[in-house]
Amino acid sequence: MTADSSTDRRKDEGASARIDALIAEIGRHDRLYYELDRPAISDAEYDALLRELSELEGAHPALRRPDSPTQRVSGRPVDEIAAVPHRRPMLSLENTYDRQEVDDWVESITEFLGVAAEELVFSCEPKLDGVALEVIYERGRFARAVTRGDGRVGDDVSHTVRTVRGLPLELEGKRAPELLEVRGEAIMTRKSFERVNRNREKAGEELFINPRNLASGTLKVLDPAVAASRPLNMVCYGLGETEGLLAAGGGEPRGHRQAMEALAALGLPTSLELSRTGPLAEVLAHHEALLARRDELPFEVDGSVIKVDSFALQERLGLRSRSPRWAIAYKFPARQGTTVVLDIAVQVGRTGALTPTAVVAPVHVSGVTITNVTLHNRDEIARLGVKVGDRVLIERAGDVIPKIVGVTVHGPGEPWHMPVACPVCGTPAREVEGEVVVRCPNPRCPGVLKRRIGHFVSRAAMDIEGVGEKLIDQLVDGGLVRELADLYALDEARLAELERMGELSARNVMEGLEQSRTRPLPRLINGLGILHVGETVAEKLAEHFGTLEALRAASLEDLQGVAGIGPSVAESVRAFLDDPDERANLDRMLERGVRPAAVAAGGSGPLAGQTFLFTGTLERMSRREAQERVKALGARLLSGVSANLSVLVAGEKPGSKLKKAQELGVRVLDEAGFLALLEQVAS
Repeated sequence: MTADSSTDRRKDEGASARIDALIAEIGRHDRLYYELDRPAISDAEYDALLRELSELEGAHPALRRPDSPTQRVSGRPVDEIAAVPHRRPMLSLENTYDRQEVDDWVESITEFLGVAAEELVFSCEPKLDGVALEVIYERGRFARAVTRGDGRVGDDVSHTVRTVRGLPLELEGKRAPELLEVRGEAIMTRKSFERVNRNREKAGEELFINPRNLASGTLKVLDPAVAASRPLNMVCYGLGETEGLLAAGGGEPRGHRQAMEALAALGLPTSLELSRTGPLAEVLAHHEALLARRDELPFEVDGSVIKVDSFALQERLGLRSRSPRWAIAYKFPARQGTTVVLDIAVQVGRTGALTPTAVVAPVHVSGVTITNVTLHNRDEIARLGVKVGDRVLIERAGDVIPKIVGVTVHGPGEPWHMPVACPVCGTPAREVEGEVVVRCPNPRCPGVLKRRIGHFVSRAAMDIEGVGEKLIDQLVDGGLVRELADLYALDEARLAELERMGELSARNVMEGLEQSRTRPLPRLINGLGILHVGETVAEKLAEHFGTLEALRAASLEDLQGVAGIGPSVAESVRAFLDDPDERANLDRMLERGVRPAAVAAGGSGPLAGQTFLFTGTLERMSRREAQERVKALGARLLSGVSANLSVLVAGEKPGSKLKKAQELGVRVLDEAGFLALLEQVAS
């Protein structure tokens, strides 16, 4: 060997050692920055390490490793995103905001397993507000990344997930698994999100709404260089298929905690530092601690995920169609935000009620941008003291419905008053004695008619598919529908000519209308939009009178004789039925084939005298539909288990009601038994 070749060999060895050291050092700083939010060096120092590595690899191309940080953005943009099936379905989680429902869940699994809650070990970890991912490693190397998609098939986003700095392209440790499918959440930290939006603002580009939307959009960009400019993170929380994954003490992991520790040992990012494993009381206390620290965490967290830790018990508990029985997402309470009231508009409801709505400057609360908040009525406005120009505190109750909690800063505006006329048709508004609601008394008001149609076609009423708000606007504004009965005179060809309809949409609407002609009587009564009559009152009326004809013929005294119906409701129903326009509308419905299914009334019907209670989830029909079926056959519904209960129908996750029914000797039917009963009594 010549002196020159010996020198070259020593240079290569030195370069190789330095490259290995740089990759390890950069990986350590990536984890400190992206996972733990504890950077140990400045951006300039980090860039210097990355530049040195790039120069060494350029001088020694044979030493460039596939897991090098310099290779994360080396791929070409993809032409399209392919669909990839999951080996195991990626299920979603059942959600709750209620501690009692967590207790019910624990009770259901302890009953199923035949153990006490004190004998079980649970895990609790943050529920991250990101995008579910599956990352696949083969023989220790990154192979593919796939989104959850519909749970069975997801999108191949390998080209963008390779750019995630905290995610290793090659697993650490002496023995990497032959196959490892790791599930987790792609997230964007608050700092990264703010940095991306600052850069976009400087460039005059539209800002992203929230970190989750940014993470989701980044995963599906076609150019990995764009993804690298929007620093994503990933936190691993579960497994798919694995071959050769070993726990710290040897052997396969026996539970969730051991599995997460094994992933961390391989260099994968997890939330072990923010998790807890132990008895139920401990993990629930950890949930409360996470809630208290919610705003201190570097990323968005909207709750905790509580799991049965043991894999063996998870296997016994099994899966539902969409979620595992052994886990539940315990969501945090509503979030709040402040904004300014820009205007107070008035909406017209189906009964003519004029409802004030605050139009606010867009405010981001719990992942949603809010621009409108109902103020309910004039008394609520007076209570809050809200007016245009005020800064208000907004909360999303249950992370769903926004409401104004109070005024934080009063603006210079004048107090707001309800309008004296309907804002849609101009009819003078009417105040009703004893009510806080101000109404438009014009039954032909387009605003009233649109809301009535919207209520009539809703799921709680006639459940007519395909009739949405935009179509309703076209039907009313175009004069095609002037009353509810006109829906049943619609023509498929004319519908197809409307904007954004077409033949298929028109056919779907016509099929929905056809199916609705024989909906159960309570649905029609509810759908008519009678003042003071909702689902419960509609059911009472249907159960008492049985048919539409009998209801229409009922006197005021007859109506007042219905259990649970007070004088004001009875008067409202009789006034509606006596109204010439409403009578004519009902007559035209009947002429056009509306024949609501009768309800067994007055203790008649094959299930008369029997009482039913439903618990758990049914697969073949909704609980509402099941209740309607037995009530139409003469049965009554109970709200709880007692000695007066005839039949308990128990679906998936029945909870404590099943145990109590069994103790009392109540007849219990599963879904198959319930369907068989319906067939028997119908024959």
